[in-house]
Amino acid sequence: MKVIRTIDLWTEQYKNHYECFNGAFVDGFENNKIPFDEYKIIKNCNCIITVSSNDIHISNKHQAIVFYKDKIPVRLMVINQNTDVNNCIEVALNQYFENSILKDYYNKLSINFSVIDMEEKPIVKKSDNITKETDVGSCDRWKLLYNMLKGSYTESDTAYGNFASDKYEFIPDLLVKYELETDLEKFEIEHKCAFINIIKTRLIPIQENSTLTNN
Repeated sequence: MKVIRTIDLWTEQYKNHYECFNGAFVDGFENNKIPFDEYKIIKNCNCIITVSSNDIHISNKHQAIVFYKDKIPVRLMVINQNTDVNNCIEVALNQYFENSILKDYYNKLSINFSVIDMEEKPIVKKSDNITKETDVGSCDRWKLLYNMLKGSYTESDTAYGNFASDKYEFIPDLLVKYELETDLEKFEIEHKCAFINIIKTRLIPIQENSTLTNN
């Protein structure tokens, strides 16, 4: 099984977080680029998210979408257990894009999808339902970091993001780890530092094995 240690990683903050889906499904398609050519919806899985600070709340996730380019995983979205994934995807594909809707662009490019069910019992942390979850934007590349620090969720120019505060502080020693096993892949995404906005609602952890930390 292939172990993946860095990827374009999206985290749904709350149930049916439409902006997160909208951004994940449109980011990268500008200027005739094709960031992925198929995607796989994963039901009843366990993405275990470990955080070293009690002040940062990120619940485990129990659904996911893996996006592929030439059969290689290039984007991962981890999703809450009670989110209506099909409806959120439908909303995302019906957003306006280049004088049409995104669904037409997907059809033109023959971007197909599949669905699998891991049939796993959900692993829930004690803190998962206690407090409001932190809005998390894992970052693996410089241009995305630049946009995230301005509030955007996306590297492309979109309106999706968390613009409540544009002032961030650097946390040099925050550990955040994502662990997810699918039918084909094992994701082990580690972060060892992060930026957080001054009102403590938006976290941008930096992927340890990405181009941001490795020359």
